Amino acid sequence: MPTKRKGANLNCDTNKSRSIRNRRAQRTEEQVQEENTGTRVRMAQLRQEHLDDTRAERNEVMRLEQRQSHRFTVNRRIANDQQHQQAHRAFVATSFLCLAFQYEPDIEYYAHSKVEQRGKQRKCGKAGGGPITS
Repeated sequence: MPTKRKGANLNCDTNKSRSIRNRRAQRTEEQVQEENTGTRVRMAQLRQEHLDDTRAERNEVMRLEQRQSHRFTVNRRIANDQQHQQAHRAFVATSFLCLAFQYEPDIEYYAHSKVEQRGKQRKCGKAGGGPITS
């Protein structure tokens, strides 16, 4: 048989272990119940503290995820709006380019919102004269 290693006997008979055994043997039923109740209360408090800590961590993680999700959504919406505006501007530009070479006499082009109306200017026939607005 192999020899016993030092420290292998965890149930060794020391003064401390003997005194603990004696104290436990001399306890009354009421003392046992009080100790058990105290242990249960301490464990419940430890669990509650642990739950509060983990709940706070979970809430913080959820807040961060919600912020990131909101930022992602806002950035995506901005990008989509910019693409839409770019496409719309290109469409309007090509439409005006096409319209520049198609004249319909019954359309009032001067009433369009993009057409700028200024007063008529004509040059004076006299030497050195500036424009005369009418």
